[in-house]
Amino acid sequence: MLQFTVPDMKCGGCANSIRKALVSVPGVTDIQADPPNRHLAVDGDVGADVIIRTLADAGYDASPTS
Repeated sequence: MLQFTVPDMKCGGCANSIRKALVSVPGVTDIQADPPNRHLAVDGDVGADVIIRTLADAGYDASPTS
C-alpha cells in the first residue's frame, strides 16, 4: 500500500474529491483518506508517480511517506 501526505486535504469534501480522482486510475483497488491527519493510503498495481500526478491534476499536492 502506498502512503502519502496531502497537506490540502482538510475535510471530508476534499477526501471525496481525491477518491473521485483516484477511482478512475487503472490499477487502484482501495483508497483510504484520513483528512484530520492529512494522510492518504492507496492500494493496487499503480506507481506513486501516477498517484501524485493524478492528485496534482485534481488540485492537491502530495508527497510519499514511509
